[in-house]
Order: sequence, then C-alpha cells, then structure tokens
Amino acid sequence: MKPNFRWKKTNSSGKRAPFSNAEAVFHNERILPYDRKEIIKEDGVSGGDFPYHLHMQVIKNPEVEGRKPKCFCSSEVIKTRTRQASSGYNLKNIFYWRPDWRGSFVFVLIVVCLLSRTTQGALNSDSDATYDDDNVMFSARRLSSLTTPDPVNILHEEHSDLIGDGSKSTKTPCGKEKGVHVKIQYSSSIVENEYIVAFKGYYRQEARERFIKAALNESNVVRWEVVPRNNPASDYPSDFDVVQIQEHHKNVGLDALKDHPAVKRVTAQRMVIRHLHFVNDTEDADLDQWKENVFANVSDTEGYPGMVFNVTDSDRTTLGDESSLNSEEELTDTQEIHDDDMEYDQMYVETGADKTDTKGIGDGEPCSGDKCKEGETEDGTWPASRPLRRSSLTLGTAFWQTTGRHSSRRLLRAIPRQITTTLQADVLWSMGITGTGVKVAVFDTGLSKSHPHFKRIKERTNWTNEKTLDDGLGHGTFVAGVIASSGKTCLGFAPDAELHIYRVFTNNQVSYTSWFLDAFNYAILKKVDVLNLSIGGPDFMDHPFVDKVWELTANRVIMVSAIGNDGPLYGTLNNPADQMDVIGVGGINFEDQIARFSSRGMTTWELPQGYGRVKPDIVTYGSLVQGSSMEGKCRQLSGTSVASPVVAGAVTLLASGVLHRGGIINPASMKQALMASARRLPGVNMFEQGHGKLDLVKAYQVLSKYKPQASLSPSYIDLTECQYMWPYCTQPLYYGAMPVVVNVTILNGMGVSGRIVEKPVWHPYTPQFGQHLEMAFTYSEVLWPWSGHLAVWITVAESGKDWEGYARGHISITVESPPEEGETQPRISHVKLPVKAKMIPTPPRHKRVLWDQFHNLRYPPGYFPRDNLRMNNDPLDWNADHIHTNFKDMYQHLRNSGYYIEVLGSPFTCFDASKYGTLMIVDPEEEYFPEEVTKLRQDVEKGLSIIVFADWYNVNVMKKVKFYDENTKQLWMPVTGGSNIPALNYLLGFWGVALSDGVYEGDFTLGDRDMYYATGTSLAQFPRDGIVVRKTLNDHAKEMLEAENESVQDVPILGLLQTESNSVADNTDKSQNLGRLVVYGDSNCLDNSHLQKDCFWMLDALLEYTTTGHLAGVFSSSAGAPIPPTTDLPTKMENSNLHKHSKVVEHTLGMEQMRPLPECPVLMPVTPQPLNVSNKNLNIHVGLKLLSQPEIVAAVKVAPVDVQPLPLDGHGGNQGDIVAGSSNTGSSLSTLAYPTERTPAFAILSIVMVVLMVCYWYRSRHRPKRRRSKLRKVFMAAINGRLPSV
Repeated sequence: MKPNFRWKKTNSSGKRAPFSNAEAVFHNERILPYDRKEIIKEDGVSGGDFPYHLHMQVIKNPEVEGRKPKCFCSSEVIKTRTRQASSGYNLKNIFYWRPDWRGSFVFVLIVVCLLSRTTQGALNSDSDATYDDDNVMFSARRLSSLTTPDPVNILHEEHSDLIGDGSKSTKTPCGKEKGVHVKIQYSSSIVENEYIVAFKGYYRQEARERFIKAALNESNVVRWEVVPRNNPASDYPSDFDVVQIQEHHKNVGLDALKDHPAVKRVTAQRMVIRHLHFVNDTEDADLDQWKENVFANVSDTEGYPGMVFNVTDSDRTTLGDESSLNSEEELTDTQEIHDDDMEYDQMYVETGADKTDTKGIGDGEPCSGDKCKEGETEDGTWPASRPLRRSSLTLGTAFWQTTGRHSSRRLLRAIPRQITTTLQADVLWSMGITGTGVKVAVFDTGLSKSHPHFKRIKERTNWTNEKTLDDGLGHGTFVAGVIASSGKTCLGFAPDAELHIYRVFTNNQVSYTSWFLDAFNYAILKKVDVLNLSIGGPDFMDHPFVDKVWELTANRVIMVSAIGNDGPLYGTLNNPADQMDVIGVGGINFEDQIARFSSRGMTTWELPQGYGRVKPDIVTYGSLVQGSSMEGKCRQLSGTSVASPVVAGAVTLLASGVLHRGGIINPASMKQALMASARRLPGVNMFEQGHGKLDLVKAYQVLSKYKPQASLSPSYIDLTECQYMWPYCTQPLYYGAMPVVVNVTILNGMGVSGRIVEKPVWHPYTPQFGQHLEMAFTYSEVLWPWSGHLAVWITVAESGKDWEGYARGHISITVESPPEEGETQPRISHVKLPVKAKMIPTPPRHKRVLWDQFHNLRYPPGYFPRDNLRMNNDPLDWNADHIHTNFKDMYQHLRNSGYYIEVLGSPFTCFDASKYGTLMIVDPEEEYFPEEVTKLRQDVEKGLSIIVFADWYNVNVMKKVKFYDENTKQLWMPVTGGSNIPALNYLLGFWGVALSDGVYEGDFTLGDRDMYYATGTSLAQFPRDGIVVRKTLNDHAKEMLEAENESVQDVPILGLLQTESNSVADNTDKSQNLGRLVVYGDSNCLDNSHLQKDCFWMLDALLEYTTTGHLAGVFSSSAGAPIPPTTDLPTKMENSNLHKHSKVVEHTLGMEQMRPLPECPVLMPVTPQPLNVSNKNLNIHVGLKLLSQPEIVAAVKVAPVDVQPLPLDGHGGNQGDIVAGSSNTGSSLSTLAYPTERTPAFAILSIVMVVLMVCYWYRSRHRPKRRRSKLRKVFMAAINGRLPSV
C-alpha cells in the first residue's frame, strides 16, 4: 500500500479544511520505519485564487550521501509564488497510513499483477512498481514521482539539511530553464610523413627502436625518426611507435617496415579535431534551427592556407570560458532564485540559408574584424566533416515516429531534471550501492583537481602536448560530473567510484590517434573497469584505433561511447560506438522520444555485399541533462556525448552492486543485461532505439541473477513487425528476389573468446509453412572479443513460388567458450533465433526495381566529396548511398507506390535481368568492368530499362575543393567528383549518351512543379530520337573558379530514350521488348543528406516510362532541341587515388589496370531440419530472458515448442509465439514455457482476487457489539414495556 497523499485547501481564515477519508488519526497512525521524517510545505499566498497546501514527507537516509532534494510541484496557475519554509515540525502534518477501500483495491491489484506475471509471463513491469524487500526503495520512488500535470518546484530553503552531508542544497527551479546543446563536430586527417608502426607484441622502447632500425637502414630512406612520447605510458612496454619518414621513392620505407617479422601493421598517423559549440535550446525539435557553419572554398594558390571555419556571431561561444554562457544556465549552491527565473525566453537561432553564397571566399586570406562577412570568423581552423543540419527531413510525420503522447506534455521539456532521480539511481543508493570499488576512466578534456563536486579523483593524466591537467573547455568536467559528481543539484550516478581522468584533447580540441593508443594502453595497465568515450567519427577504418578498442574490451574494460550527433539522417553512426564490443548509446528527450540530433543506424562496415548491424545498443536521456561546470556550478547540456556518460555512470553503479559476483561481469554480460532490461519505445524502429530505453533498476535485477550465456541482437527476426523491424517489415519476400540479409550480433558472456559449434541449423515449422523459406549463413569463425556476427540470408524456396502467407521456424545456434579458471569442461550455450516472414507470389517484372549498391563508394577511407557543393559544412560523402540510409525517404515512397526494391551488392554480371523492369544507378563513384558493360547492353536488348541519377564532375572544381590543413601539413584531394562521370560515359557510350563536366545549380519549374538542381551535371550528347529537357541554370563551376555569377540558357539536364536493337529485326515491333534509358544530372533531389526539394513525383513518372513505355506529358511538353555530338568529354583526373579504394581498378607498375572480375557470391542454403510444431499466436515479439535459477533451466528442458516468453525488456505489446531462448546446458539464453491456453489461469486469479477482497474486508470491518446476557435482555425489555403480561 501507499500513503494517501491529498491536497488540503485553506479557507479564507487561513485554517485548513478538514481532510476527507485520508485525514490521519493520531492514535491510529502507522509510523513508517524510516530514519527521519520531516515536512516540507508550500503555502498559497493569502488572497490568491488557488490557496492550496501541498504537504509531503521527505525521508532522509544517512547512508546515501549527496542525494538531491526531490522537486515537487503544485499547480502552475498560482499567480504569485512565495516559498514559506516550515518553522517547526508538526507531528500532525506527518502522513500516516489508513486503510480504506481504495487501498484495498490497489493492494489487490498489485497482488493480481504479481501473480499474473508469474503465471502468464506477459505483463510488463512499471517503473513505479513496489519492492517488498525494502520499504525505503518504495518510498523513494513514490515520492520522486509525485507531480501534477503542470508542475512548479517547491524550493527547499530551511530543510536542505535533509540531503547529503547537511550542506545547503542548490535551489533548482522547477520552471523552465535555459539549456545548452553541445554541438560536437569531428574532423580527421592524415598527418604527412608520420606513421604508426604496430608490433605483434609489447616490447620495451629499446627493442622497438632496434626493430625499426633494422627495417629502415637498408631501405634508402633519407631520414627517419621515432617520435618521442612523453606520457605516463612511456615507461612501460608498448605495441606501437610513431615514426617520421622522409624518402625519395614513395612507399620504400613503408614496405620495408611491413616486411619486418615483428611488425603487424603500418598505418598513417591521424589527427582528430573536435569542435564544441554550446547552443541555447529548449527542446530537441528546435535543434535543427542551428545556424549552418560554412566552409570556405580554399584556393590552391599562395601556400594552401588552412580551411576557414565560418561561424556567425549568433553561434559563437568562447570555448573554455563557461562564464560567457547565460548565467541562468548555471546554478550555484548559494544562488537565490527569483520569480524572474521562472520566466524563460525560448532562444531560437535563425536558420541560415541552405544555399550559401561563396562568392569572394577562397582567396586564401582569413577575414579580420569588420571585414568579416556574415558567417565568417577571424581565425582560420580546419573544419569538421560532420553535418549539422538536415532540415529537409521530417521524421515526425512518419507513422513509426509517433509515441502517442499528448502534445501538452511538451510543457515538461524545459523542466530541469535530476537525471539520477529520473533513472531511479536512488533506489540503488538506498541499498548502499554508490559506485565503491569500481574504476571509471573519462577520456576527454581533463578535470580540475580542486573541483568541489568530486571527492574521489584517483588519478589525472595528460596525453596531449599541453602542460596542464585541468579542463579548459568544460566538456570533460560535465561528462565526469554525470558519472561521479557529488554536487547536490547535479548528482552523478556513482559518487564513490574511482575517477581516472585522461586528458586526450587540447584546449584547441586537437588529438592524435597515437595519444589515444598510449592512453588506452595505460588504462589497460591500470585495470580500469569502465571507460567512457564521448567522442566519435566515421573513421571505422582507422585500424590502429579499432584494434586497440578490441584489445581494451578483451581486457574486460566495459567501454561506453556516444553514437553521434548526426541525426536524424540514417547511416550516420560514429566509431567506436558502432563496434560490436562497445556499448553504443543514443539520445532521447524526457518525453521518451528519439532526440533529433541522435545518429541513426545501420552500420555501414558491411556494405556493399552485406547489410548493417543494429545500432545503437540502447538509448537514454541526452537532452537538457544537468551536470557539473568548471566553476563548481551546474549546467545543462544536450547531445549523445551527454547520453554516453549517463550510461557509463549507470554501468559503474551496476558494476559496484555486483562486485561480490566476481568475474561474472564483463563487457558482454553488462551489455546483455542492459539490452534485456531496456524498455522498448513505442513506434520507433530498431535502428533508432536499439533495444530501448535504459532501465537501471531492472538491469540490476538481471545482473544480480545473471548466469554466463550467449545471446543475440536482435533476439528474433520478425519481417512483419512494423514499426520496430523497419525496413524489413515494409516489403514481403517472394521467389527469385535478392536475399534479405539480417545481420545479427552474437554476444558471448561466457568468455572473451568463443566459437559457433558446427553450423547454425534451420528448423522450419511445417504446420506453419516454414519449409517455404531457405536459409544460408555466414558468421564469425571466432567470437572475439566477447562478440561476433551471424548474417542470415533469407530467400524463398521454389515451393513457395506461388504461395502467399506467413512462414515460421527458428534457427538454433550452439556457442562454445573455453573453460574458465577452476573449470574442466568448456562452457556451452544453446541459443534460438525465432524467424517469421510474410511471403507473396512473385510480383510482375515491371514492378521490380534493382538498386545498384556495388558501384557506390564513400568515406572512409578516401576523400569522396559531397554531392551538393552548396553544403559546405559537410565536405564528405559518408552515408553509404543505401536505400535504407540517406535514400530512405525515396525507398519508402517507392514502396508506397507499389514497387519492390532489391539491392545488388555485386557486379552487373551477377543478376538475372529478365526478372527486373528497371535498374537504378544513383550517384556512382566506382569504375565498371568491361564484362559489366557488355552484359548490360545485352540486358537492355532483352527489356531491362536503366535510370541514371548522376552528379557533378569537374577536375578544376575538384582541385578547388581540396584543402590543406596547417596543423597536419596534409593536402586532401578528392578521389573523384560527386559522381564518376568518365566511368558513366564508358557505361552509356554504346547508346550515344554522355555527360559533361559542367556544374550547374538553380531553381526551375517542370510542368507545375518547383524543382531545385543542386550542383549537378548536364548532358554532353544524346541521340536525336530521344527527348531532352532543357532548363536555365546558374554556372556554379564558374562561380567557384572565377567568382562570377552567370546564368546559362537551355542546359540539357534530362534525357529519355527508347533504345533500338542493332541486329536485323522487325522494325514494326522493335520497341516492344527493348529497354529504355533515362539520364538525369543531379541525385540530390533523392538524397536525404541535402534534400531541399524532392523529385519523387518525377521518379514515379520516369519509372512509369521505363516499365510501361508511357511518356508523361510533362516531359514531352518540356522537350528542347537535340544535343549535337561532341568529342569534348570529361577525362579522369591525373594522379587520382581511386585505385586505392576501388574494387574494379588497381595500380600496378605505375599504371592503372582492371582487377580480375570477382566471382558472383553463391550461398548454399543449409539443409533444414523440420519440426512438426506450430504456434497459435499471430505475432512474434520476443524479449531477452536471461536464465538465473536452476529451476528455470529444468523448466526449459521439458518445455514444448508452443511457449510464451517472460520478457525482461518491458517491451509490452503483443507477445510472441516462439521463444528466443535455449535448451541450456548450464548457461544460455532462454525463456519460461507456458501453455497457450490461459483460461484456467485467469479463473484461478479471479477466485484469488475475490477471496483476498473478502478477507481484507473482514479484517478491516468494525468489531461487532458484545452480546448481552439473557437476564439483561429480559430486564431491558421489562423497562421498555415489551414483556407480555402474565
């Protein structure tokens, strides 16, 4: 039962009106077993319109140090707010318990819920659920959740001694508070002539120098030098060195180093620059209002000046001087809060134009003073390669983005929240769990030793070239504060944890890969338990960094990293958060909505042949979170760099609570517990939320009973479940389609290494038509560290060619790990992966569209420039150009139009063109094999149509957009243009089609539609019998190269062609079976990266033309003059480095030549092992269930296949029909088994409920009157004259 909290209304005389049935009776009180009970009250002002009293009880637990006062709120309609502290303690004001029918009903409901959870296994636990183990836990959560719909804070003025050590607490207003969003941008570049030499083991400095000397002395290197590293790790053995090499002949010294037997790898040194910009904001929906930072185009003359990072005055914040921020953003322990502080002016930053005028920029001279144009700064710094704003994406309108919450809830967004209270860390604190015994490392900008919020700074180390350990920016202080602050108003999760501060960024926000490598080695040496990295970038091919992260986690370091601030665009995950062994964290706001800034999945490592993995792993609050400032105050920041320390602090707290369990906690088991306990957000897909929102208390429950086992992420494959399984749920399977690839992550909590025993086995359920599905698998041969992948390739068997319906089955996997110390037998875990898919008959050919993924290249590793040259804030093309990343909206539009889209990750020689109506080639950067060109010509003659969306290509513009970094002395030259136009001309030359090297931009009208041409190319030649659409556009190349604006008339931008056969055939029927060709010079109208005005309607019309031959009138009416033939076509740029990143060409003996044509991938389906079982439930929605008790194992061993899981992830909704579990041998992933028929169970529950209510009523009813004696009855009757006369 819970106390009956009531509002007490005062009458005009100031006296309280009587309580209703909740009035506490002094003699019937039930005193709660707490250490101390005191009162905080807020009295309404006399004469006010709303004179209410809110009386509540505040409990102080002296074992919990640094607990923040709860923020309780009254109605917001109070006109005048005054805080009157209670002058004394009135025992009558203490809340007491009194049983009534309401309490009885609540008690019965709680009992029924608990019993139904045990019996049914399908009810979700709530964050406010009771805990019988400790009443203090219950009270802390109930009091922390006591709010009204429109809360206003009750300040604790004279009762601040209730918190922590008795010091005066910070007064945090409950009103709207100005928050700060930290925009973090990263740029990475290669340092010239510096290389990281990785060795195959750890060696002393003298031994490493001998190895390098032996390799380079005979290699004719002019000069080489080992770069000294003056840091704490220099006194210990290391596995790498940084070497500067000067050589006459390129790569001679590098080849000599690589050939040395002790050298593992030689890679270029990288420099990382981080840009922190603190922007005032109130809500995540306004984060896209940031002013765009514009990169100046850099001239290649006058010594290659550094890139200019342009920031408008409205965005400029003096980094390192937090006092420049608004004073209302910082709360001190002694600061008085006035009524004016409750008024909040929403600060919106004006949005800069997407089309930035670059005229006059690029002369190589930074601006100064008043000469700076709008958007320029005086200091020249190298820009970040991170996109800041994609205002064209309207994710809130998609059906899978809604959360079902009322819009008025937005009023709560600006309320300052104690993040530890929101996530119920006080529940663990009340149990004595405060982070003791756990070492947590913070890799950031440092921390001051004398900061008042931190009491257990164990060690501070500096890994930069600056002679300081303190934080000059404030970011590192904030991150450390979220994890382990003891400040009263901005508490950290684990105030008693050991803090190890690693300063890896300078005050100029510069870092190097070698700094991180040394710091990582030192963290391993110090046996750090948890490591937070609020950093990231797209450089997942920075091999030394990635390898060292693997080594860290292999040494049982739990790494937590931010997923990135590049949302809402998909495919923008940052490294190392996108690694399987790292806990990648995304951000949500306090309405449980995915924050707009939070990066989305999928991972792009696996493209083009495979498919990305699910990331982030979990999400948590990253918007308007309170943390420590450099001055010892509190501030609010937003970003995934804020969400990451929230999870890191939670992990630290969890680890300290299970220290008694020894080595059972490792990076995999912690990640399993977080995933299994996470609460799924409704209406959000897995590439946005991962497994859901962090649930700290539930994660502790899972960890406290955890047994080593393997698990899967995702834990099931339901290709019909929208919205969580987007994009799989948007398109059914059919015979003859490209395989659907689901990339599953295997987490191995049994050991750092493991393997899959034999092979995964596919078990189709024959009563549910599972035999119509075929499965093929590719998987990691070794699961290290703690994880591996399982790629499931799903196709339809020939038996399902004309069948429509749902097919089901499961995949069984056996994972084995070596025995741990004291064990003799290997650890084995059996895992099941349920599968459900919808199948339809094969669609007609004209409805099937094939997307070319094989010929798309992106960063990393090469400098592939942006497609829209106006978007100077985003210089790199790094979103993978996949239909489920930056072409997501186009994909969804085509699906809504009835088309079926498949992805080709192999050369053109590997698909059957007779199955498809149209091949889409969009923004290609790759070359083409001669065999591909020949086959495509044949396919078009057999009826295949082609649609090409190209982009700009101009050698002079490519040289213009190169940039030179003054810090690294490195010149970055684009590998190609927006598209590889010479390669496209080679592909299309057979039909007399070619594209030019012109770069055009501007608005135009096609029919009655407004269009925008974003720095695309034009047609150089096109057959006379085709249709060419011409428009008036601006010459953007001339604007960039000569700083002159020129409008060009009749620029050919679109061509439509009905191809003809060269063979002798019947001319009357020649166009009936021949394919058609469409070429458009700009792909930005399909690309979410820089989408301003989409052209989806035009794509529909073009597909109608290519599939049916029907030409829309908008094209025929806009047709212009034909293009005369020309021989002046674009050529390849000399000294291009495309061969370094290409799958088609290579560089041999100073010449570029074709690589051998790769073989087409052939995946043999595994032999199925059918099961004659079925499930009655229609939906499959299975959460992880980690086995923790021996009786559960026994239950699973005898369980039938018709099972219902007991989910621990709180997903709610429909429950599944197949278990993501295992038949375990001591440790595995499994679920409880229950019969599908639950009528008897509910009948029993109903009877129990009635009995409980009767018993409770009987106990609480009034005692009956005592029976009178018979003589007394007679006497009383005689007095009253009721005796009969004798």
